[in-house]
Amino acid sequence: MILHEFPDLTWLQSQASTGFTNRMGWGNRMLDTEGFPSVIIDTHTNGCFRPDIKGPFSFFLNIHGSSKCSVDRQTTYINEEHYFVSNRAQLYTLQIEEPADTFNIHFGDAFSESVLNALITPADQVLSNGTEKQQTPFAFFNQLHRRDAVFNSLVDAIRRSYQEQGFNRMHFEEQLAALLSYHLLQHRHIVDSLHRLPPIRQTTRVELYKRLSRARDLLHSCFTADRPCFSADLSLDQLSAEACLSKYHFLRLFRQTYGLSPHQYLQNLRLEKARTMLTTSSIPITDLSDLLGFANSQSFSRLFLQRTGHSPSHYRALAK
Repeated sequence: MILHEFPDLTWLQSQASTGFTNRMGWGNRMLDTEGFPSVIIDTHTNGCFRPDIKGPFSFFLNIHGSSKCSVDRQTTYINEEHYFVSNRAQLYTLQIEEPADTFNIHFGDAFSESVLNALITPADQVLSNGTEKQQTPFAFFNQLHRRDAVFNSLVDAIRRSYQEQGFNRMHFEEQLAALLSYHLLQHRHIVDSLHRLPPIRQTTRVELYKRLSRARDLLHSCFTADRPCFSADLSLDQLSAEACLSKYHFLRLFRQTYGLSPHQYLQNLRLEKARTMLTTSSIPITDLSDLLGFANSQSFSRLFLQRTGHSPSHYRALAK
């Protein structure tokens, strides 16, 4: 289902705590099964604080504006360019402090497990398994994921089909399944990054990746076009503290995992944002370099030319 309002918080917390055993959804909708249902919250809000919700596997994102999601005592800032993931039965707290159009996708308990298990079941086992439900529980990393063109097209398709044709359950489930398939591919890329860490115990490797991803998320969440880019002032000390690692252990492991140093990673984010803003805004080059955190417009123009083969002004002209 798609809702255009947040359900009453007290009601939701009560229903989530009992696993929707009464099969009653928001607005007295009867549900087919117990467990958290599949629901998208597509709504405009001037601000909200929704603490300690025992949710299903979820994507948190915003069409316009920003939000914060806290899981396991870690708070992540979610801008328009990312989505954040929480797992089934994790307590999350959602905060929206300014007007925003939010689009939070909550995958139903039975639905997400069935789809994800189907995606990893080899074809030669499908017939032998029949209709038996041999579900494997899933848990993904709580981190930001970049919203690329594929992800945005999947989200746009959901919004467009609902606006044009109303809610169709079969189509809705197909679209959610496509999003889960997309995310599973992103998770496999993460596993590849995980394997770049030193050959140590798997549990230690996973913990190191979680810590490094918190520092990476800090780089992403501090870097937005709708407010001053204060990530230019971030230091290795701050990033390593976010990862709970010593400075030079952090530097070595970050480079090993992501293939770039934190400074190089940040430069790539700046240049990526520069490309977008040069083609979508008329902000003067000097102001743009300041917004992106460069020391001056000359250093920005020089780096942009080295990476793209065009000066910023020429790149902007070509895009028109």
